[in-house]
Amino acid sequence: MKKTLLSLLALMATATTQAQDMKIFKAESLMEEKNYNEAVAVIKECISNPKTKKLALAYHLLGEINSRILNDEISNLQSGKCDTTRYINALEEAIEAFTKSNEIDQAPNDKGKVKVRYLDAFENSSLVKYSGNKKRIQGMLDYYGYAANFENQRKNQEGALKFFIKDMELPKNPVFTQEETAEIYKKRQSYYNKIGYYTAMLSYAKKDYNQVLKYVPYAIADSSSLRDGYLMKMDAHLALKDTAAWVQTVKEAIQAMPNNVANCQNLLKYYDDHKMNNEAKEMAEELVQKSPNNKISWYTKGCVYMNTLKQYNVARESFQKALNIDKDFVYAQFNMGCTFVNELMSIKDQLVTDRTKVDQYNKDMAKAREYYRKALPYFENALILAPSKAALWGYNLQTVYYNLQDGAQKELMQKKEADMKKVMEGQLSSEEFIAKYNIAQTSPSL
Repeated sequence: MKKTLLSLLALMATATTQAQDMKIFKAESLMEEKNYNEAVAVIKECISNPKTKKLALAYHLLGEINSRILNDEISNLQSGKCDTTRYINALEEAIEAFTKSNEIDQAPNDKGKVKVRYLDAFENSSLVKYSGNKKRIQGMLDYYGYAANFENQRKNQEGALKFFIKDMELPKNPVFTQEETAEIYKKRQSYYNKIGYYTAMLSYAKKDYNQVLKYVPYAIADSSSLRDGYLMKMDAHLALKDTAAWVQTVKEAIQAMPNNVANCQNLLKYYDDHKMNNEAKEMAEELVQKSPNNKISWYTKGCVYMNTLKQYNVARESFQKALNIDKDFVYAQFNMGCTFVNELMSIKDQLVTDRTKVDQYNKDMAKAREYYRKALPYFENALILAPSKAALWGYNLQTVYYNLQDGAQKELMQKKEADMKKVMEGQLSSEEFIAKYNIAQTSPSL
């Protein structure tokens, strides 16, 4: 009697298993008939039944059905009839189903053995041939990017950010080995740099600075978003009160962006505000050692030695090296002129201004005028190179013209000073001034 009962129970279990297999077969048939909604309902009923044995297969089929829904909506994109909500829902369910299928497929059985069946291509019946969990997810690597774009078009920034993050993280799905994940990021580097930039940007907008720091390296890796990437990274470090990381990031930005003076100015201001003279010097020397062909490195060193250390000869040598790299570097031209004026200001208390001491007064005034004469061509070069930046060179040129009103040049300098005042007041354009006095860019020797 007991043996008969056990046989009956085994027969019932087999019948139950066969019933579940029939449901999988039914879902397959409905899928092939493109009756997707009913196919999803049947396979989900199968998945929810604890007696289903082929659960990994059932989840794969759920992913497959949703993949076909996705393909239909992708085909509708060109005609403008894509149901974006249906697309997003199908994508979410497909990725989740394939991932769950792989998880179950990779799990050890009751005997502790792993027998992978659904990772790669397989056949379940003569009705359907499947490409496997890995191939399916691999074919969807761009799909979260589309979802993010759909949400962005809806002005749903939170939704866009959510899908950009999923897009960035999908190559780390467990269906891929670590080597395969690395290869995906490598082969599709430009794509992930772009998506990483969008992810960092939206994270920055919501002030999620830790998330900014996670994705901003992708933005920095792309020349088109390099500047924005460094700005976000610097701001993130400041917001997190990590000034050491901020300083390091600014140094990196100076080396990475040889035409961006703002990074240098920000770093110099930080050192100046905190009276960190030694640190400023070390930073300047580090920059030129690491990037000797970067004009901003030499420009930064020049600024440190001119403004912080007051070593004007070293400053001029540094600015000259920047100009050797780029003779049209307007800020190096301007600051080269400033080294002479600033050096003069540093010794002004040593000069005799008492006109009754005629000989010494004349000697010292000639010495002062020599500094202005050396500064003049550099300020005029700045005028030539950046005629619209009157705030940069205007006052300095007016001052130089005023202080050079002596000897044979006196009348010319008086006219130049008067006209430069008109330029500063908007009564004369810089271009008219340049043409009137036939000013041309020169290369003065130190």
